[in-house]
Amino acid sequence: MQHPPFLPELEAVIKRSLARSAAYGIDPNHDGASETTRLSAGALRRRIAGQREFFLLAREQIDGLYRLLTGTGFCMALADRDGYVLYVVGDADLMEYFTRRRCLPGYRWTERDVGTCAIGLALAERIPVFLPGSRMYSVPARDISNAGAPVFSPDGGEVLGAISLSGRSSRMHIHTLGLVRQAAETVSAQLRERGRFRELAIKRQSLRAIIDADSRGILTITPEGRIAECNRQARSLLRLPAACEGRLLNDYVEAGELLSCLAAGNSLRAKEVATRRTGITHFVGLDPLRMPGGEVVGGLLTIQERKEVMRMAVEVTGNLAHFTFEAILGVSEKLQLAMRHARIAAGGSAPVLLCGETGTGKELFAQAIHNSGRRAHQPFVALNCAAIPKELLESELFGYEEGAFTGAQRGGRPGKLELADSGTLFLDEVGDMPLDMQVKLLRVLQSGEIRRVGGLRTIAVDLRIISATNMDLRQAIADHQFREDLYYRISTLTIGIPPLRERPEDILLLADHFMRRQAQLMDRRVRPLPEVTRQALLACPWPGNVRQLESCVERAMHLAEGDELLPEHFFGSGGGESGKTAASPPGSLADMELRAIRDMLAACHGNRSLCARRLGISRPTLYRRLKEAGQGPTNGRA
Repeated sequence: MQHPPFLPELEAVIKRSLARSAAYGIDPNHDGASETTRLSAGALRRRIAGQREFFLLAREQIDGLYRLLTGTGFCMALADRDGYVLYVVGDADLMEYFTRRRCLPGYRWTERDVGTCAIGLALAERIPVFLPGSRMYSVPARDISNAGAPVFSPDGGEVLGAISLSGRSSRMHIHTLGLVRQAAETVSAQLRERGRFRELAIKRQSLRAIIDADSRGILTITPEGRIAECNRQARSLLRLPAACEGRLLNDYVEAGELLSCLAAGNSLRAKEVATRRTGITHFVGLDPLRMPGGEVVGGLLTIQERKEVMRMAVEVTGNLAHFTFEAILGVSEKLQLAMRHARIAAGGSAPVLLCGETGTGKELFAQAIHNSGRRAHQPFVALNCAAIPKELLESELFGYEEGAFTGAQRGGRPGKLELADSGTLFLDEVGDMPLDMQVKLLRVLQSGEIRRVGGLRTIAVDLRIISATNMDLRQAIADHQFREDLYYRISTLTIGIPPLRERPEDILLLADHFMRRQAQLMDRRVRPLPEVTRQALLACPWPGNVRQLESCVERAMHLAEGDELLPEHFFGSGGGESGKTAASPPGSLADMELRAIRDMLAACHGNRSLCARRLGISRPTLYRRLKEAGQGPTNGRA
């Protein structure tokens, strides 16, 4: 077959190779590879094992191409990056020729060993080449033409080996180079794809390990509400069977609201969801899974144990808000008005002042406002201004640098203002903040900058302030106990939260809610409240408000021996007075409040800290009420 003229650049490549071969001192009359380059059988096996993936993919391509060429007088070979032949296949007459010239597995074919040849040239120049027999360096080989192409690593930076196709010069054409080149590029592409699949598999396994290590339950669902995947913690919390994938989530939990939110493409935060098998409730969050174009293709659920969420919610340095407006129960007109104002406040970023008696749910409102606003995914940091000693309040609020004072933590520590950056700072019982701290807080609100205790640099903070108080701050201003300028800074939006006695229609609703929740925790059943108990609950003034009601429900659930809760289970009677309850006390509102405090003290066996916690008031408030009644903190048990 007459060959067409060679491309000038290919001819230049061949000339360079011939010059290098001569410089190596190779005898042009040699007839193949030297026995000194041959690997032992064991060394060849080890070499193939060390590059097994490349070897198998390349051999598969060579075998596939040779099946098309069988009987046409061709032979194909595979060599690695060092020029060692790993595999040869071909027609019998040409295989005899290859055997005589020792182009066989285990022998090395490079320019330094045999001079210009297809394998050596492709490896040296890193390009596909067509080498007519007339241009072979070895004179005895000039009746055979060759095509060779390098196989590159997946990233294209490294040559892994070369594939060659050889035949009698009368049958070879430069177009056969395309076959070899395609085979080599296919091997590189397959290696690249395998690498990607391996990376994906490793990432999937890593992600699975990370998800399984998470203390939260994590679960994904399809748009139709079927379980796609879940971690071990989700299976445990929701009591899911081993083969739950593909089943409806609603078969295991009350998922109606979750699925409605997912269908609307909305997120959900801290939704209490009950398992159908046990009735135990957990907090569940939902985030839609979206494609880059916005299509919702599923949902991600995070499940947390209720007790764990409660623990985090009461931590002084807690930085997550778990409650939404759905967690605020009540149908009374006054409560609904407060919630309407709170929803309006959530839409902006103005400071909010929540006013209401202790135990009315001011922090619940604060968290709901935060979770419904633009900062919902940012920190929510709470600070009780009455619970921290005056001398520690500044470092708690502003943080401190290392060495700022004796006992300062190594490396310093950020304060609540810094932790709340980009989010919300909730100042509970702000009326109890000392005057000197009020001045410093006002400066932060005006400048948007803080400076740690003992520090020199200023730190910019962007946060929203939500404050709460059970005081009359205007009276505190008149008494020179609260700064007027700070009051106007924090009270742009003022929301009054009604006490429980002003929303009687919510009392039984809340009591039933607390009873159901406590029954789940105690794994017991109770009957609906009898009429006498319902009337007693409605008659009680509830000085401790919702938290007192919750505490009384818990007390009744523990004291009731049967399945019926009676008035005496809720209130008891301190000092051995039987038959009387706080639901029907004589006297003024102050008298009824004092009696409720005394009853709770009796139930707590004189433990004032526990009593204050259960009533939902601070210890200083409890002591002040007792002192006003003539019973100081050292007068024994109530």
